[in-house]
Amino acid sequence: MPHIASPLKQFTAPLYVAWEITHRCNARCVHCYSASGPDCVADEDLPLAQALDLIDQLVEAGVLVLAFSGGEPLLHPRWRELVGHAVGRGLSVNVGSNGSCINEANARALKDMGVKSVTISLDSHDAAIHDRFRQLEGLHGRALTAIRRLVEVGVRVVVGFTPTRINWCDGRKVIDLAHRLGADAVNLSEYVPAGRGALTLALSPNELHQVLQEWMQARQEYQGRMEIMWHDCRVGLLVPEAERREYLGCGAGRLVARILPDGTVTPCVFLPTAVGNIVSDGFRNVWDRSVLLRQFRERAGHIGGNCGACDHLHTCGGCRAVAYAYSGGNPLAGDPHCWVTQMAPCDAPGLAHGEALPV
Repeated sequence: MPHIASPLKQFTAPLYVAWEITHRCNARCVHCYSASGPDCVADEDLPLAQALDLIDQLVEAGVLVLAFSGGEPLLHPRWRELVGHAVGRGLSVNVGSNGSCINEANARALKDMGVKSVTISLDSHDAAIHDRFRQLEGLHGRALTAIRRLVEVGVRVVVGFTPTRINWCDGRKVIDLAHRLGADAVNLSEYVPAGRGALTLALSPNELHQVLQEWMQARQEYQGRMEIMWHDCRVGLLVPEAERREYLGCGAGRLVARILPDGTVTPCVFLPTAVGNIVSDGFRNVWDRSVLLRQFRERAGHIGGNCGACDHLHTCGGCRAVAYAYSGGNPLAGDPHCWVTQMAPCDAPGLAHGEALPV
């Protein structure tokens, strides 16, 4: 792994790290960015001692938020020890789940351990659409039950929604359902073709623009009742000029990072490009010295295509994972999901329908 000292001292540590502690899952979601499923084995999961050391390294590096994900993280046999250690070390802990494993005992355990929040994924208000998406019959009902249980014990619940070609018109109904269930927040996460997720599931730039505007409107309507959030680097393009300066755009390698079950570090949850391994290289070393992360932070002179020539390069920068997915593997390419300066979504023949993770 090539290394170079980073000149951008403001990015001394990621604010948020998503750790896929296992790729085992009882569902096989058609849009899964990690290609998790029932046939994934636990051989790649870190031994407990190394996993606990990983948490310690993140704390020492200055990470603030650690999200446990997967796969289904509650299928990991030592999840309670890992979550408990992270909370005990002072990290703000989120657990992302499909809801299937959150029985009364686990809901209470999450509360008692001091978990900051639990994110439950809902792909639609319609059970048939959700279950078809997740390829697990009955999962929609179990997800709703999980939300109710978590609300009852006092755990902050975030409902996660990812708009795709199949369900993008259901977003507002998911927001309304989440509110009726007592959720504290709903988070919109852009669909990125990665893992099992095919390019054909992606929205057009104009449709994505429409979805973001809908969620910004919902945020105003639900103000004071439920928090409406989103994860999309292009939101800064829609806010007033004065507010735009607060946005950093794409957080890959700047504010966020991902760790795979074997310790591999990537710049974000949707980008499979490995920049090192926390076991062999150490997290601090990977974060400080990766050439690719330095290029993401500097942007100018490195990012190309429609993003490189855009006036919003420093407040948006384009989604690096989307660039990777459509360019055939170049995370510094332009962003074809942009509606400001549009580009052809695919300039190269033979582009794969989703990229597998390097594990």
